Amino acid sequence: MSDAILFVDETRQDVKLVHVMAQRLLDPQQADTLARHLGGLFESGVLCVLVDLGSVQRLSSIFFRSFIMAGKKAGEKKAKLAFCNLSPVIQEGFTITGLTDLFPIYKNENDALSKLAGK
Repeated sequence: MSDAILFVDETRQDVKLVHVMAQRLLDPQQADTLARHLGGLFESGVLCVLVDLGSVQRLSSIFFRSFIMAGKKAGEKKAKLAFCNLSPVIQEGFTITGLTDLFPIYKNENDALSKLAGK
């Protein structure tokens, strides 16, 4: 799989799922692309976004800024941003940076959908 960032979006149960398909998220340009993509979803009226990081094996800390920016946009729009399928290393990064206090983190997509759908 290429290291180019790739999103696969789908809507399930009123939740916009954003599957991040890149294995490595290391480039600041990728971080900007991700921030714009997530922000654009909220700007377009999406009220709940679930980011699936299951394919991601390595993540630069610059992406935490992208998640915070997207979270601010979600807050402005009274929307929700959540994450699922984090590897242990990425989960640790979320914990160390305090992102686990800002965003719901779910073990998997089904768990997330059962809690996010229709809310």
